[in-house]
Amino acid sequence: MVEQIPPAHGESLARVDSAQYNPDLAEFERSGGKEKPAFMLTSSEFKLLGIAGVGFFLDAYDLFVINPVATMLQYRLYGGHSLPANLEGFVKAGANIGSVIGQFLFGYLADALGRKAIYGKELMLIIFATILTMTTPTGSLSPNQCLIYLGIFRIILGIGVGGDYPMSASVTSDRSNLRKRGTMLAYIFSNQGWGSLLGSVVTIIVLACYKHVMDVEGKTSKVDGVWRIVIGVSLIPAFGTLYQRLTLPESNRFIASQKLKNATSAAEEGYALAAIKKAQVVGQETTWSKTSSSTATSPSTSGESNVEKETEKDSKHLTDSPISTVADDEPSQDNEKEKENGRSHFRGSFALQRDTPTDPDKT
Repeated sequence: MVEQIPPAHGESLARVDSAQYNPDLAEFERSGGKEKPAFMLTSSEFKLLGIAGVGFFLDAYDLFVINPVATMLQYRLYGGHSLPANLEGFVKAGANIGSVIGQFLFGYLADALGRKAIYGKELMLIIFATILTMTTPTGSLSPNQCLIYLGIFRIILGIGVGGDYPMSASVTSDRSNLRKRGTMLAYIFSNQGWGSLLGSVVTIIVLACYKHVMDVEGKTSKVDGVWRIVIGVSLIPAFGTLYQRLTLPESNRFIASQKLKNATSAAEEGYALAAIKKAQVVGQETTWSKTSSSTATSPSTSGESNVEKETEKDSKHLTDSPISTVADDEPSQDNEKEKENGRSHFRGSFALQRDTPTDPDKT
């Protein structure tokens, strides 16, 4: 049972419980002003909101501004007639196609290489694609070629827009106080609505400025400048936050997570090596036990075989030695002499018996 710690003066019970159950996160659970509600931000949080929120603002601005721009291109390229359906779909969907690619690409790179190494690169890609989009050569290319040119760079623009989604969200969550993380992410994502709204407002304002020229003077070709200005306005906040993104340091949370990941990998490698060594030791012990058990179960057989081998070696050695040959030859000569003497004695006794007269009484 966990002992409850009474809260100190001016400190809520929720914070004490959080620090009690997870002391490592106690620092992040506390904020500078303990009595301030979560929706009230500090100066550092406002700065973070400005750096990361501009990305979501530009994302919505660039994605939705293409709708009024496509209407202006009808008057500039096709004399007020509708755009070809296939090319119109390509131009309007190009940024969304690139957005899917950018989310996967920049999200993976941010986790693999770190937020500091990647953050800001997606904004540079947005700036590059925006400049090339607003400089579409409508005077030197055919209308269809202009739409294809515009659609290709809209795809590149979408890659940068998609890359900003995971980057700005992760940078915000890494640096946010745990108690305010949800509030910060809500503020960040709400910039999409402001971006979409501002795109429509800018379009109305610029068209109002060109109204006299196009309506009274009849120079509808001036609409070519209107859509370029509308797209180019997004470069102002982009350049304004580019330096802050490129110089933003790595967050402490990400550094700690990488250290923990490396430590976990090292521990897993150590466990794997220990398991391999243990398996090798167990295998050696098993081999030794099998060898000793086989020797213990058949000692007589092995002993007899060893004695037979030693006997064969000794007999072979005695047979091959010259001393044993001489010793074997000498007894054989004596035996022949004894046999010859025995035959002579037998012949002599047989002749004596034959010459001796027979006793008639005994017969």
